[in-house]
Amino acid sequence: MENNTSGATQLKNIDELDERSFAQRLLSGEYGLALTYWVLFFSGCGLYFIFGSQAVDSENWLSYLMIASTQLGYTALLLIRIKTAYKGPQLWKVMSRTSSIFMIINILVGICTLGFIY
Repeated sequence: MENNTSGATQLKNIDELDERSFAQRLLSGEYGLALTYWVLFFSGCGLYFIFGSQAVDSENWLSYLMIASTQLGYTALLLIRIKTAYKGPQLWKVMSRTSSIFMIINILVGICTLGFIY
């Protein structure tokens, strides 16, 4: 009898999970640490590219510097969150590689946004 109750509870939990949006499941960690932070990182890069390109195109340099600073802060926040959420071996090895990749991508996106200068 216990198994039937447990099975019903599992079905109820599955139904509850299906009702949540993709963003809710992503932020709750259902998709895992790596996918969650890569999605969040590329979302931030996408916003940086769009708004940074608009600021560069209109030659609003103060706005561009604020957007670039926000992107760097956002990247730092993601790295801090990865450090607190990562439970595996060799934390500093993972952090150094991840931060290197994040910063290389940030530099490339920054170069792309500055490509609107003519």
